[in-house]
Amino acid sequence: MNQIREHFMVEDIQNFAIEALIQSGYPKETAKVTTYALLEADKRGIFSHGLAGGLGLEEAVKRSALYATVDPQVKPSILPQKYPTIAVFDAKGASGHISSSIAVDLVKKLARNHGIAKVVVKNANHFGAAGIWSSKIAEDGDLIGTVTCTTAAIVKPMGDDSEGLDYTKGAGREARMGTNPLAISIPHKEGILTADMALTKLAVSYFLKALKTGEMIKIPEYLADENYKSILNPKELVGLKDGKPFFKGSIFPLGSTHSGYKGDILLRMIEVEHSLGGGAIEKVDADASDPNKRISLAFQAQVIDFHYTKEEARIRVRELMQDYELKYFGSASRWPGDRANEAYEYSIKEGIPYDQGQIEMLKRAALHIGLNFDERVKSVGRKPYPYAIFRK
Repeated sequence: MNQIREHFMVEDIQNFAIEALIQSGYPKETAKVTTYALLEADKRGIFSHGLAGGLGLEEAVKRSALYATVDPQVKPSILPQKYPTIAVFDAKGASGHISSSIAVDLVKKLARNHGIAKVVVKNANHFGAAGIWSSKIAEDGDLIGTVTCTTAAIVKPMGDDSEGLDYTKGAGREARMGTNPLAISIPHKEGILTADMALTKLAVSYFLKALKTGEMIKIPEYLADENYKSILNPKELVGLKDGKPFFKGSIFPLGSTHSGYKGDILLRMIEVEHSLGGGAIEKVDADASDPNKRISLAFQAQVIDFHYTKEEARIRVRELMQDYELKYFGSASRWPGDRANEAYEYSIKEGIPYDQGQIEMLKRAALHIGLNFDERVKSVGRKPYPYAIFRK
C-alpha cells in the first residue's frame, strides 16, 4: 500500500488536454468544457471517469470505444418548449460534455425563475461523472442539482431463476440496460453534499479503466460472465465478433445477487423516464453508430429558498448534518463528497497522482494526434500515493 506515483500539476494537465482536443478537431470551447469535466473527476480521485479513465482523453481524441458517434463540430439545439419549466435539447451527437454545460446553464436559469426546472438532452453522448454536473448546478449555494443519464447496455434485466426459487439470481438472455447513474448535490453552510453513483454495483468506467491498464478487479459480484457468475478478470467480460469487441458478460445491478431486483427496478425506471424526453426505447448497443440509439441525459434544479431564506436553508442542512455527526457518526464515518473534497485539495496542492497505466493512456492520446506527452507535461515528483484520501 506504499505505492509511489508520478504527480502532475493540474494546470499542466489541463493545458495539455485542451491542446490535444483542439488538434483532434474539437472547437476551443468544446475542448475546454470536455477537459473541465474529465479533469474535475481526476482532481476528486474519480479516476474511472477522468482524463485517463474508462472513457477519457484517449477515447475523445480517437472518438472511439462505447460512444463512437461524437461529432465535436455540431451544435446542440433547444426544441420549442411546451412548458416553461421543462426543456428538451437535441444534442445531435455532440460531445456529452458541451451538451451538459449548455443544459446546466439553462436549467439553473429556469429554476431561478420558476422554482424548479428540468432539462432533458436526447441524441447525446457520455458526459463523464454525473456528480460533476450536479455539483455545477449547486455551486452557487442556491439550488439542489439532480442529474441522471442512460448508458450503453451492459446490464441484464433480472427475473426468476431457472427453478423459480430466487428472483435475485435470475437474469435475462442478454444485456439490455445501462449503468444509468444518479447524482444529487445539496448546498449547505460550509459546502456541498454530493452523492454520485451508478445504479449498478460500480460504474462501467471502473471496468474499462481496469481493462485498459491490465488491472484485476478486486470487488466480487461487480462483473459477471455469460453464465451470470461473478468474475474478477475484466478480460473475461469481453469477446470478439467479426473482429470487433463486444460484451459477452454483464455488470450486476446495484444489490447484485442479494437485492439486485432493487437496482434492476431503478435502472429500468431511469430509462422509462428518459424515453419521455426523446431517450431511446430500444437497446443501445455498446458500439452503436445508429444516431437513433444514442443515450440521453437529464438535469434538474430546485431552489432551496422555497420555505426558508437561502441562508436559513443552508444553515438548516448543516444543522441536520451536525445532528448526525455529534450523536450518531463514528470516527470513520463521512458524508458523500467528503473524500472527493480531500482529494481535490490534495490534487491542487501536490498534483494529480496518476499510476503508470494512466500515464500510458495519456501518452497514447498524445501520440494519436502527433504530440509528445513528456515534452508538454513534466512530473513534479514521485510521491507516495495517499490511499486514505483517494480510495473509495
